[in-house]
Amino acid sequence: MFDLNIVSKRYFTIKIGELVLEVAAPKLKALKKITALSKAKNEDTMDELAEAVGMILSKNKSGHNVPDELIDDLDLDQMSQILTAYFEWLSKTKNSPN
Repeated sequence: MFDLNIVSKRYFTIKIGELVLEVAAPKLKALKKITALSKAKNEDTMDELAEAVGMILSKNKSGHNVPDELIDDLDLDQMSQILTAYFEWLSKTKNSPN
């Protein structure tokens, strides 16, 4: 029998100022939403990009509540880099044999 509970979780570590978070991989439903939000092409793109980053940062190992103010203080380049690094980490994690 395969016991899913023995599968070790992997975390993406991110540092914003003095805050260090270990972000967990998203579940499929959340990943679909984050992907859709990160590819938005309309006038609400910044809000949707901020929502995607917020979803990523909120699912962290320590259960730290990431305030909207922290996300609002990020600029477009920072949000874009968070998404890029996170998706690269997901890709590496998915392709890792362990």
